[in-house]
Amino acid sequence: MSDDIAYENIFIARQPIFSRNNETWGYLMLFRDGQNAERAVFSDDSEATMNLVANLPLCGSLGGDKARLLIHFTPDDIKRGIPHAVPWANCVVIVEESTEPDQPLLTALADLRSDGFEIAINNFEGKPGSEKLAEMAEFLLVDINDKSTEDVARIVGKGKKIGSARLIAKRVESADTLARAKEAGFNYFHGFFFKRPHIESGRKITSAEVTRLKLFEIIEKDEPDFDALAPAIEADVAISYRLLNFLNSANFSFATNITSIRQAVVLAGWKPIRNWLRLIILTDMTPSEKSLELSYLSAHRAKLFETAALGGGYEDDSDKLFMLGLFSLLDALLDTDMEVIVQHLPVDDDIKAALCGASNRYALWIALARAIEDSDWDQVGEYAKKLDLLPGTVAVSYQHAFSWADSFFSSESRKEPVQ
Repeated sequence: MSDDIAYENIFIARQPIFSRNNETWGYLMLFRDGQNAERAVFSDDSEATMNLVANLPLCGSLGGDKARLLIHFTPDDIKRGIPHAVPWANCVVIVEESTEPDQPLLTALADLRSDGFEIAINNFEGKPGSEKLAEMAEFLLVDINDKSTEDVARIVGKGKKIGSARLIAKRVESADTLARAKEAGFNYFHGFFFKRPHIESGRKITSAEVTRLKLFEIIEKDEPDFDALAPAIEADVAISYRLLNFLNSANFSFATNITSIRQAVVLAGWKPIRNWLRLIILTDMTPSEKSLELSYLSAHRAKLFETAALGGGYEDDSDKLFMLGLFSLLDALLDTDMEVIVQHLPVDDDIKAALCGASNRYALWIALARAIEDSDWDQVGEYAKKLDLLPGTVAVSYQHAFSWADSFFSSESRKEPVQ
């Protein structure tokens, strides 16, 4: 944890953007100084951008080298060449739509494009006078929340007339809105639709999913039960392979290769193997791109809750809070009502109630995570205060959770497919 102290005031929200086939295409990057979690403390937008650029290496990138990082820059930032400080070639420079872009800005954008950067116009509406700016863009971001179908169609039409820029729909809040955005002709989609279940009538948890959930019953026992755990894992070829693959990676650095599940459990230790097995079970249940993002977010929430609990006076609840975070998006992962899912989960009734939306002491933790992920920094401060957590504790835990989740998913990205 000591390596994270220097960054205790930093929040970087990373919001995924999906393509039409539900692959992770990029991330919208947003920054917040957590020193005073009750309010934003920037003197101007440029200060926020500079802090984001300086601290980007702290934030893992699940989508890998191919995923774009979309970062807001002010016109003055662009004229000063600040985007060149971003350490990755996959940066997309976002600039607000302007009806009167001056020539120095247009020249600076042209220079960025010649150097390999891509340009995106934010909150594009096709306003008169903005054509020169839009013509330089590879992407047009359109906020479709609360816009009528007619308004969206009009904006899309303007975008297609201006040039060949691809369209990104922002703030897509539901599956219905996603379908509407696809029909309107958008290429990419950003919003919280991916964290909400798309429930089909009659959808039930499959027998394979139930089997995976039952593994949790074994690993959640208070006392280690190696005799029960080893054969339960061995009965599942996919999980056995992935567990051995992970334990033989550089994350553990054992002197000898791990060749059996029982050997793995004994050498790694009950608590570490239990945490990693929790993630393996979760990610193996739902292998799609959307689900990989959700699994990563679930892992991040789990470690955020556990670490903040250990540093904020909730030591006795730390393991329960880990499970709360890990299971908090299962309804979206399985596209099933949470009320059905919790019947198969080995957690106490208060955790089940919070997962199902009840208001209790655990629900505040879920609200805190949502506020961070939604970049609602005022709400982050309010929930932290209600939980009696210092802003620095939340920020350190938040960054530590990135590192922890990255260590698992970087290993997962190297796994071979299991037939």
